[in-house]
Amino acid sequence: MNLGDEATKWIPLFPTEEIPFILAAVLRCSVILRKKHATEHENKISNRLRKLLIRDIDLRKRPIELDRETLLYDDDSDEENPIGRPDFRFRYSTGTRKPWPYFAIEAKRLHVTFSSGWKSCVSEYITGDQGMMCFVEQRYGRGLDSGGMLGYVFDGNVEAARTSVAASIEASREKLKTVRPFKLVLSSVLPGDSHVSETIHALAHGDFIIYHLFVAV
Repeated sequence: MNLGDEATKWIPLFPTEEIPFILAAVLRCSVILRKKHATEHENKISNRLRKLLIRDIDLRKRPIELDRETLLYDDDSDEENPIGRPDFRFRYSTGTRKPWPYFAIEAKRLHVTFSSGWKSCVSEYITGDQGMMCFVEQRYGRGLDSGGMLGYVFDGNVEAARTSVAASIEASREKLKTVRPFKLVLSSVLPGDSHVSETIHALAHGDFIIYHLFVAV
């Protein structure tokens, strides 16, 4: 067996025990995260969140490296163009054995007031090309078993945003390939914390969990 064959067979999963540290750090750093104006693009907010995350004391203790908007490619296809660029990619160090597994988080705005009026932006989060569909279509997290969505709630009403996202997920269950209970539910990934929700999706390689975080900005 040559090295190329070995590389294609060894595709490790991201360690589930590291996910709580990532989600907790995102929630912790987001407490002081604020938009600079009413319609600021999520990329600008994510840039500021990256600076907070790379300085987070607890996250710095983990064998994890954070990338911001790194291009992803389909190495099993002849297609030369990138298939995506996740907002946050947390890579877990496995030493010299590569590729390093990663946990991706995609961020979207919710409940934004534009000059034309208030807009929920839920469709962009749920079925938009750069929302949950990045995971459902396996552009992000291919071969892995979990990823995350981060909703920046512009009007500060986190529970209302969670409720509207939950309703849209149930209405889009077939497109999202959700499995029982077919809806957004509170997650136990952070014991005693009710700020993380999750959905489960039946993808080609097995069930995939999307963790959902909603933060007021």
